[in-house]
Amino acid sequence: MNKFTLARPTLPAELQSSDGATYQIDSSHRTVLACLEAITDPDREELEKRLFIAKRFFCGNPPPDMDALFSQFVVGESEDSDEDQPLLDFGMDAGVIYASFRQQYGINLATETLHWWEFRMLLSGLGEGTPLGSRVQLRSLDLNTIPENERPKWRKLKDMVAITPRMSKAEADLQTELDRRIQNGEDVTEIIEQLRG
Repeated sequence: MNKFTLARPTLPAELQSSDGATYQIDSSHRTVLACLEAITDPDREELEKRLFIAKRFFCGNPPPDMDALFSQFVVGESEDSDEDQPLLDFGMDAGVIYASFRQQYGINLATETLHWWEFRMLLSGLGEGTPLGSRVQLRSLDLNTIPENERPKWRKLKDMVAITPRMSKAEADLQTELDRRIQNGEDVTEIIEQLRG
């Protein structure tokens, strides 16, 4: 009788660069998430973002093609980038990701360290019955499939979990000032020009 065994995927701890050299990486889910947080932080300068990845992900020894290697490692070969609307935001969804891993796998992401690829595989396997699965299902809901009289309720729920672009502190301050001026009936032309610029 033949035994069938499933091969465990290779989880790299180093990457080969275009220069032919091999570079050590910190492949933990926490490190990659911290790097993604840094990249999307609108208050960080581009150089600061790159230095953060060089230090944290590439352990202080970045390759010449650092950006491409990091992106390829994080996204992987199978990622489809044609998606119109993102259904997941690691920062916004951190709590429901944690809860979903606890519920479905019994994994405590606060204490257990996973290789990024393992984290991504488990993330993609989360069921609809998990907090993240429910949130993603709601984000992808086509309101045209809902009876018209129920759409306002479902639109409100979708808006509650919608992924919104991150604003820098300066943009957030301008938005607050815009809201204040609108509320007080003041001229908003100057603020709108600053937001556009």
